[in-house]
Amino acid sequence: EGDEILLGTDSFLIARPSKKPDVIPPNIEILGDDYISRNHAEIYYSSIKECFMLRDRGSRHGTFLNGHMLETDQSYPLSDCDSIGLAKISGQIRVIFKFRESEGTLGPDDIEAQPPKDKGLSISLAARKVSVNGIDAKLTKKEFDVLEVLYNNRGNACSLDDISWEVWGAKGASDELIAKHISRLRKKIDDDSANPRYIITLPGRHKCYRLDL
Repeated sequence: EGDEILLGTDSFLIARPSKKPDVIPPNIEILGDDYISRNHAEIYYSSIKECFMLRDRGSRHGTFLNGHMLETDQSYPLSDCDSIGLAKISGQIRVIFKFRESEGTLGPDDIEAQPPKDKGLSISLAARKVSVNGIDAKLTKKEFDVLEVLYNNRGNACSLDDISWEVWGAKGASDELIAKHISRLRKKIDDDSANPRYIITLPGRHKCYRLDL
């Protein structure tokens, strides 16, 4: 039996740590194996799906769920006793985790975003409530769903495809529709939506957003 790692609502990055001192280390560090990527895979809780999800983040040698290789940037639900594998070399998976659902596994009822309730932005995934400077923000269901995706990926780039899949599922949503929801969110949670403090647009050919808390 290996060590147990308790999961909360934060996104857990599984990766080989970078040697650069200014790079934030992964939540689960895989040491001494060059086949593990520095941005390998992540586990996060989706209150929309009401389960933990596994996603490959562009690893070089693959992420595997019960022996099946995952598509990059696609999220897959996790069930009790699922096997999570990292990097397949010469037919052998280098690192294997066992996902267990138990009383020790934390869900959204156990952990919430913890900014000061009387200052700034506060998000409760469990209650599906958002407050700004202590005042409740009235979000539609889809607006909250979009914000939840950004929150689960906070501090990291979140692509239009990520938001489309997580919120609208297989039917998807146009870039314009997503941008409209982002604009409405900014007007409800930012003091100055023209110069947003929380939801940042990242430059590049393919537009991405990042939630900063």
